[in-house]
Amino acid sequence: MWHNICGGYYRAESCPNHKFYIITLSIIRIILNKVGKTIRKTLSHIKHNPKPSELYNSLMDSPGWPYKTDTQRYHVRDKALASVLYLGDFRAEEALPLTTDNFERLGSYLWVKDILVGKKKKPEYREARFPFVGERACFTELVTEYLDHFLKPHERLFPWSLTKKTYQLPDKYDYTLKDGTLKHRYSVRLVGTTRAWQIINCLLPEYTQHWLRAFGYNFDYDNFNHDLMAVSDKTKADPRSLQPYLRRRYEIYPVR
Repeated sequence: MWHNICGGYYRAESCPNHKFYIITLSIIRIILNKVGKTIRKTLSHIKHNPKPSELYNSLMDSPGWPYKTDTQRYHVRDKALASVLYLGDFRAEEALPLTTDNFERLGSYLWVKDILVGKKKKPEYREARFPFVGERACFTELVTEYLDHFLKPHERLFPWSLTKKTYQLPDKYDYTLKDGTLKHRYSVRLVGTTRAWQIINCLLPEYTQHWLRAFGYNFDYDNFNHDLMAVSDKTKADPRSLQPYLRRRYEIYPVR
């Protein structure tokens, strides 16, 4: 139900009163949450990991967010956002602080340096390499188009708020202490991630920004010869947290 509703909204960019759709969908979201209907797409809902060409075609065919001004710049920016999340296996909070200074052309790839890893207690940094050749080079071209034609030196790519805010998670995540005290769980994230999520959900309503990272992990897993530790080294993610994304070790064995 929710997917069809979202499809109706996200494909209705020509509607003169798109704010009405946003308000309506917000009300529907609240109602579904109240009656216990989940609308969050989890890893278990992924039917298959799309090939790069399939994902690229979906991205390019999407009408995107219905901006009223400076539409070319914003649509190029939004496609670059999706590409960065996919190529870099990034969380939104890892992509938002990036500036043009983080990018450098090195031979056959675009080097992304000094990336602050998300969800770490202590600061930790990593790199990413966006290919200029191969089946994912088309996504790198979307990033370089934005870098070369729409940004000034030292400018942030995605200028949404980097302020951290604490959010209480839904009641289903509550837990009880031994003495019977009920505790809530909280999540700390950048305020700007909400806007990034909205854009990705609009560009690719059949996916989510969370899934883009999953697709990136799986592409790496295939190209690293099913080496989970290599994916962990690249992304600085704990191997245990990667396992739900990469439950495919059986593929290294022949079909009998």
